[in-house]
Amino acid sequence: MAMDIVKQTKKRVETSKKKLAKTIDLKSYRKLAVNFLILTVNLIIIILYFSLSQATVVIVPAKEDFSHAVDIAIAENPNAPDAGLAIAGSATNADVSHTQEFSVDPTVSEPAQAEGMITIYNSTSDRNQTFVANTRFQNEAGLEIKIKKQVQVAPGAQVAVAAFASEPGKGGEAGADSGRFQVVKLPYLKDKIYAEVTAPFTGGTKPVRSLTQAAFNAAKAQVEAALREKGFDLLSATNASKPDKNALSLEVADLTTTANPGDANVESFTITAKGAVSAFRYDEARALEIVKQELIKQIPPDKILLAFNDDSFSVALNAGGSSVTASITAALQPKIPETALNQEDIIGLNQEEVRVHFTKITGIRDVQIEFWPFWVRSVPNLKDHVNIEIKR
Repeated sequence: MAMDIVKQTKKRVETSKKKLAKTIDLKSYRKLAVNFLILTVNLIIIILYFSLSQATVVIVPAKEDFSHAVDIAIAENPNAPDAGLAIAGSATNADVSHTQEFSVDPTVSEPAQAEGMITIYNSTSDRNQTFVANTRFQNEAGLEIKIKKQVQVAPGAQVAVAAFASEPGKGGEAGADSGRFQVVKLPYLKDKIYAEVTAPFTGGTKPVRSLTQAAFNAAKAQVEAALREKGFDLLSATNASKPDKNALSLEVADLTTTANPGDANVESFTITAKGAVSAFRYDEARALEIVKQELIKQIPPDKILLAFNDDSFSVALNAGGSSVTASITAALQPKIPETALNQEDIIGLNQEEVRVHFTKITGIRDVQIEFWPFWVRSVPNLKDHVNIEIKR
């Protein structure tokens, strides 16, 4: 009986050992598997980081306008070997003249002596009082006025006379409410002989008419517009087809004026102008082609052409009608050297460091940087994942 118990106990111990060993092995395998999974995920993240990370740098060069003008001859046969730089064209001229008067608006005002009327009262019973021109009268407020001419006021009579303020300016303006004016040299008769305002004193300031540069330029423009209008009428009457009014060329040969900018006390002035109005027809497409070609020749070697501004193209007929001046403006930008676009120079730099690196280069106005995906914070180490572009 005792032997059986011992055998059963040993058997149970052996079974427990086997189960414990199996449990330990299973936990080890699980831990190993978890560690392997973590390593695998990290490896995948590293692979994704290096394989997906991208950096795009867009360089914006500084732009500038570049204008050029060229004289082009007008020839009957511009394609002839000896014609040189020429276009086909023709011009019809009309001599015109115009005279116009202009008024000048006041620009400022200056002090002047106010004028009005006073009535002098003599309430004495026996004093016949004579007042010479410029006799002074003064009220309690200190305003002094003078009469313009000599008058005589009999006892118990009154006389109206024109007067003016002694001092120029707005302070010399007065009305009926200004009170009594006493004779300055007869203070003892202030209650017997005095004056009152019967017509208000006005004109303490007067406008000063000065011819400004702006007013003169506006008047000159009106005269030139009138010359163009007269030229258009003449050319329309002498040509089978009406010319384009907006394309007429005006050359003012003589302009006289009765006043010049800066002249003062000018109420009006007159401008007389003489000149010639030309209706010009030309090969516009060929002129545009020529001026573009000539501009390209003038571009500095350190600049490149971006685009022409065709809206800036203009043609003006020169004196005599044998040539025109054509002009146009183009946009240029500096040439960025290839050495400045080396990808290896920015590997590992963050956004701000990349910006500082490129903005130090002459001719670069702005730098736009974009990293992808969102977790990328610096330029990748792989050159083929770095893209540097120049915006045109």
